[in-house]
Amino acid sequence: GACTLGPVKAVVEVTVASGSITEVSIKEHRTGQGQLAEGIVDSVIAAQSLEVDEVSGATWSSRAILKAVEAALIGARDGK
Repeated sequence: GACTLGPVKAVVEVTVASGSITEVSIKEHRTGQGQLAEGIVDSVIAAQSLEVDEVSGATWSSRAILKAVEAALIGARDGK
């Protein structure tokens, strides 16, 4: 999945096995200072949810990564 928010772009690949998110790989992350946001994928896997706290100081990157994960999951569900 992919998402662009302002100057931030995130492209991720999500692996789902037996109905659970087992891996989120960040394939591309263009950002100014939001590199710390990449740790949000661990929170998504642990919570099995996109309802996780954004990384302080990296709000736009956090949102872009979460939206990219969401897009990947929707694409998988819809067979895209």
